[in-house]
Amino acid sequence: MDDVIYLLKTENTENAIGDPIKKLKKIKRLSQKLEIRQSEFYQAFAVGLKPEMKFLIWKFEYSGEMFLEYKNRNYKIIKTYERRSEEKIELTVVSVTNKEVMAYGTTETNKDN
Repeated sequence: MDDVIYLLKTENTENAIGDPIKKLKKIKRLSQKLEIRQSEFYQAFAVGLKPEMKFLIWKFEYSGEMFLEYKNRNYKIIKTYERRSEEKIELTVVSVTNKEVMAYGTTETNKDN
């Protein structure tokens, strides 16, 4: 695994006056970038999705996050596939705007995890 991705995890917290706010915590993960197979691309395209890439990470490192960051770009996770024999999971993603990600919370940088 030679690529670094950041899973974006939503955390509920409060500001200084007690108002509820959502923050996105960046969780660093090592991954392997995979190519989208042609058949997979066309099946997804038929239902209105345009998968751009896949990442392979250890299954125990994924907790159902909806977004990830790769090379300073945000992506939405549209599909997961568990490779049971390897204890790894594939994350298929499409690019999204920062505005779409920020609807789930403000970004908090924590790249040490």
